[in-house]
Amino acid sequence: MRQRLGKIAKRTAGLVSGLAVLAAVAYGLLFLAGYRPVVVYSGSMEPTLGVGSLALVERVPSKHVRVGDVLTFADPAQPGRLVTHRVVEVVERPEGGLAYRTKGDANTHRDPWAIALPAEAGRLAFDLPYVGYALWYAKTREARTALVFVLAGLVLTLLLRAIWRRDDEPAAPVQDSTDGPAAGGDPKAFWIEALTR
Repeated sequence: MRQRLGKIAKRTAGLVSGLAVLAAVAYGLLFLAGYRPVVVYSGSMEPTLGVGSLALVERVPSKHVRVGDVLTFADPAQPGRLVTHRVVEVVERPEGGLAYRTKGDANTHRDPWAIALPAEAGRLAFDLPYVGYALWYAKTREARTALVFVLAGLVLTLLLRAIWRRDDEPAAPVQDSTDGPAAGGDPKAFWIEALTR
């Protein structure tokens, strides 16, 4: 029973660590390909983007933004916050250039602003439902505390196993080549001879 639990624990640890490495590699490849992850915190874009989705945004020249595109931009009303909404109208600014009016798909009214975009804008390329929850939760104090406890538990387990390792198999006796049996002789004779000395 103990060996079976050990095998299950090893396989589970291997599976979890393999999935973590795979997720890290995929995240790195997406980042290198030019995509930026944005976690969706509200339901303003449902059903297009559900709460907890991971929106992957690509940089595009602002002149290529059209009505219907979903953009991620800095919230004009609350600094430090990102908004991901759909462009519903493109208008000419009095001082020249274009401004974009946006609206969340689930909202009844458009946003109270018209935004001017920098040279490049963040346009939604695709999204991964529910994956954003993992990134969202990873930033919490509880997740960091749990990670510290898990790592400490693993280190403690490894140390205790090294200290209390059972020697189930006796060490094989070392045979001295000078005292060994003669070529072609009976190997058991050596042991009998060694024991009677």
